[in-house]
Amino acid sequence: MNPVRIGTRSSPLALWQARKVAHLLETSGISTKIIEITSSGDRSVGGDLATSVGQFVHGIDEELLIGKIDVAVHSSKDVPTFETPGISHLAYLERGCTSDVLLSRRTGKSTTLAEVLSSNASTTLPDVLASLDRGATIGTVSGRRQSFLLSQRPDLLPLAVRGQVQTRLLRLKQGRVDALVLAEVGLKRLHEDGALEDWMLALSCLRIDEAQWPTAPGQGAISVHCAADRFEEMSEFRKVLNHTATEKEVLSEREQLQHLGGGCLFPAGIRSKSGRLNVKVSPKNWRDLHCRGERFHTFDYNGPVEDFVAQAPEQKAEPPAVVNDGRQLISTLNSERLAMRLQSEGIRVVNHPVLDLQPLKGNWPHLNLDTISDRRKWPLLLLTSPFAARCAAEISESIPEYRRIQWVAIGEGTARACFKLGITASICGRARNSKDFATYIRENIEPTNLLLLPQSNRADDSFGEALKQSGFEVQRWIGYENKTKKVDSFTSSKDDVLLLSSPSSALAWVDNSLPIAPTILVMGESTKAQLEKMEQFSESNVQVLKGPTADYITQWWNETGEQ
Repeated sequence: MNPVRIGTRSSPLALWQARKVAHLLETSGISTKIIEITSSGDRSVGGDLATSVGQFVHGIDEELLIGKIDVAVHSSKDVPTFETPGISHLAYLERGCTSDVLLSRRTGKSTTLAEVLSSNASTTLPDVLASLDRGATIGTVSGRRQSFLLSQRPDLLPLAVRGQVQTRLLRLKQGRVDALVLAEVGLKRLHEDGALEDWMLALSCLRIDEAQWPTAPGQGAISVHCAADRFEEMSEFRKVLNHTATEKEVLSEREQLQHLGGGCLFPAGIRSKSGRLNVKVSPKNWRDLHCRGERFHTFDYNGPVEDFVAQAPEQKAEPPAVVNDGRQLISTLNSERLAMRLQSEGIRVVNHPVLDLQPLKGNWPHLNLDTISDRRKWPLLLLTSPFAARCAAEISESIPEYRRIQWVAIGEGTARACFKLGITASICGRARNSKDFATYIRENIEPTNLLLLPQSNRADDSFGEALKQSGFEVQRWIGYENKTKKVDSFTSSKDDVLLLSSPSSALAWVDNSLPIAPTILVMGESTKAQLEKMEQFSESNVQVLKGPTADYITQWWNETGEQ
């Protein structure tokens, strides 16, 4: 009999799963051969998962259909809930642990990864969240994890940290993010293989209490597929591999997920065990609500399976708080999130955007990523404003290669703009201006990657030149135009404050002959420098925002109000 050909991805965790299947078969006298296959998920390092349902599964299963492998091995949580024609679930191996853990670089009395893996102790979700500083960056692209975190801590900033587990841990060590959320089962399996270095095991770690943070459906279980027309032929393999209790749990979780109307990217945690369900589901529009600055609530259930009524929660967007009196902040930023946040603090905000974005699609170069075998050397996309993020998202609809690479945001506002558009930025420079952004890049990114720099028609080349002088290869182009938007005039009082988001918005404000406030807040030294060149602003008191926009404005507003 020819060896059973086991198809798998080539990552260390995927190979661990394949070797587990091979061991069980060989223990029963069935010879095997492991065949490594590259999936579409392995050909992306970007933060866009919304268009990639089944990205780690379909490429492997296709090899079943053409007869190049006999069985395919997957992590069950990655398998879409809809059936692929011609493919059957052959078996589920006995399930491992189903918890998620939060890893960070904290020192002191915190427990280490090694200690967590050798114990059963869990930490309540409130205590886990309390360990994170305000505005901390969290490495995860999972909609379930992102939505659960942001429902409790909207100040947190998710970033995309993709790749093998060891790569993600390295990014944490390097300071790319403040914390990571990972499945414990993968860490445990790698530890069993001796694949975790001492510094990895010394990272601060908290196991999140599953009662408050249920698992992704199927997490911890290994799924084995075969071609549907060979299912009967493989019945002996099923007897060797299938764990009945695990199969019952996973099928129950997937069934409830289908009833909720979701797939493997749906923001739901579902754990089925011993006839009981533990469920947490975020609203379908959780991302929109969060990006508007609204708090959203999860639906939670813990009880018998037969009593559960599957219904995805709905939450309508609320109008912003109305602030009728007092001075007002007139903002060119046009950020719903900022306005909601400030108005909740009693600050009246009136948005007056004065720029229109016009993408220049013909200027954006096509990327030949598949000619670069080492993904670590793929180009990085630098985004210097929320406008640049909007343009990149629009361009990536027609040039999808941009969604496969890492997006580097200049600061929190640009990273949140990416997030609103459904793409999680991979890196946030937390910079206030291009000079600080260049410093961040020099200190945190190796000059081995081509840096892609789309800029507006009004930007100069000083940022790109600074990077080139530091040894980086930079490809710069005019990616979009900032055009002055015609705005009707309005009246304002002497107590009103004007917030100008960029040099271009200052120019457009004057082009529209709009009222000049005695006090002006600007987002960056470059905008202040532009105002100093313009006679119209010569009598205004211009101040540069220092620190996160909403926090600084609130503090400044309260201090100046008291004065």
